[in-house]
Order: sequence, then structure tokens, then C-alpha cells
Amino acid sequence: MSKIKDALTRAKHDRDLRDDVSLFKTTTIADTEEPRGQTKVINYAEAAVVRNKIITPYFDNFELNSQLKLLRTKILQETQERDERTILVTSTLPGEGKTFLAVNLAITFAREVDQTVLLVDVHLQHASVIRVFGIEQEQGLTDYLLHDVPLSELLVRPGIEKLTLLPAGFPVEHSAELLRSQKMRQLIQEMKGRYADRYIFFDAPPVLTSVDTIVLSDYVDKVLFVIGSGQVTPAQLSEALGRLDKEKLLGTIINKKIT
Repeated sequence: MSKIKDALTRAKHDRDLRDDVSLFKTTTIADTEEPRGQTKVINYAEAAVVRNKIITPYFDNFELNSQLKLLRTKILQETQERDERTILVTSTLPGEGKTFLAVNLAITFAREVDQTVLLVDVHLQHASVIRVFGIEQEQGLTDYLLHDVPLSELLVRPGIEKLTLLPAGFPVEHSAELLRSQKMRQLIQEMKGRYADRYIFFDAPPVLTSVDTIVLSDYVDKVLFVIGSGQVTPAQLSEALGRLDKEKLLGTIINKKIT
């Protein structure tokens, strides 16, 4: 835990203006058939990706790109040999840049020659990923889990090569129970097993505001934890990390604001 506190201290005193995305064990910065060629395309909105600082031809930040590539390299080194390709991205509290990191990291992985990526929004009470892309899509994961809507009707390509999205779907109140279901567990296993070249990232709610993330963390291979620079106290961070399986903690990312 001292490493985490040291990282927080560095972040608070660092007045650098860029996003620093870095890895540690502490570092800074279906019907599941889903035929690949038949997934519908809903292109992202230019204004949305610029506003949300998503790496695309419309927003191309050299320093952020470099940090994301470094992070991708470290994650591949840690996970490839053990076939750990399901990664949950979370944080302590809202507003720390978790979705920003999950989306940009998914795009960076999709640019890898030998990888494809599925980004799953598991904010079942407040969808996040399609909002970042400016995509209008009402159906998603909840429709699959509750109404057996085939995944092939729910998956979306946002106009970025080798990246596929599974939106959250309509909001549900009892999201933890839904994520704890055997159907969800089987879905994750199926998504991982279908394509050996695919990494699956889950954009999950913050740990201290939702039990959903604790539930889902049991089903994934690794957890990536985002820390907003100066946004959480050591006590809050300690409590959040204490709720996660330390053996699954891939690393922490200290996220600073882009100006």
C-alpha cells in the first residue's frame, strides 16, 4: 500500500499538464455467434471524440499516444503468456478518468497488428461508452441477459478498425444480481474463448459507489485500477483496493488532466 500512497503523493505534487497513463504494480500516467463481418457499423461522432479526448484522427495527442502504447506493451508482457485477456477497468470514485482510459486503451490495443478488441460497457445503471463515442444505441448487454436478444444484434463497430463495442443496454435497478448470474459468467467465458486474438475490456463502475464491480471482478482475469490525480484520499484508495482481489490487480494508472 505504501507504493500506492507514494504514487498519490507524486500525483498531487506533479504540476505537469498532460495525461500520464502508466502501469505499475505501481506506475504513473451469443446466441454468441457474433460473425465478425456482419456486425453493424455506427460511426462515432467527431464532436464527441474530440470533446472526450478519444484517440482518433480528430484528436491525436502525441504524448497520450506514447503513454498508451507503453501501457499496452506492459499489459501484453504481463498477460499474453498466461492467456489473461479479460481486463476490468475501474476506479475508486466517479470522475477519475476510468472510461477515458478504458476507451483509449481499447483503441490502442485494436491498433496492434495481432489483436482485436471487444469493449464491454458494464455500467448497467448509467451507460458510459456509447456516450463517449456519441453513438445512439439503446440496446445492449441487459437486453441479452434479460430478454435473450442475440449478441449479433447488439454489437456495434464504432468506425475504428478491429474494435467492437457491447453497449450496456437499457438501465436496470438490480444490476448486481444480473451480473452475478450464471448467464453473465458463461457469456464472458464464451467471449474469451471464441477468438484467441481478442482482448476484452470491461468499463466498470467505481468500486466505492457500486457493488457491481466487485461481482464482475470474480469473472475476469485481471483488474486495471485508475486513480484520478488528487481526486481521492489515501483512505478512500485503500478501502477501494481492499475490496478487490490483490492477485488479480494488474496495476494502477494515475490519470492527470489534459489541457
